[in-house]
Amino acid sequence: MSLQRPTYRTPNRLEIDTGHRAFDRQCEYLGPGNVWGNVQFSNFVRPISETECNGFTFKTGELCESDLKCFQDMPAAICTWIRALNRKVIVYEFRHFVGPSWQRHKHVHGYVVTDADHRLLRRFQIGRASRSAQVLATVLPYIAESDAPAA
Repeated sequence: MSLQRPTYRTPNRLEIDTGHRAFDRQCEYLGPGNVWGNVQFSNFVRPISETECNGFTFKTGELCESDLKCFQDMPAAICTWIRALNRKVIVYEFRHFVGPSWQRHKHVHGYVVTDADHRLLRRFQIGRASRSAQVLATVLPYIAESDAPAA
């Protein structure tokens, strides 16, 4: 199974229907790997056992913590689960912003974790509403090759 390719309504607006209008309006891109966008923030996270980077040696766990640090609002239980995997993964945060530009509030729908080959390992719904579940279900084919039960 391959990843779904995005189609665009306009050059900066993805053709998507999650059932959440604010998310859909802000959606400019969805895809695998490192993405720093309006609705998707994703980053590779190295295993806790990896200590070498660019010819330098770091303490055990230091590189993993550095990678996880960019997910400032991620619940501690999810970070603990990722550390316990001790393998290279891609962590995705799906969110949208509410309010005027000078007072923007980030609303996180959830997190998705895949392996480096884009196979789904787990998804975590953060938002309590069924709309958050629908957002995660809709974006999954753009980033992961298979589905697993939500946590």
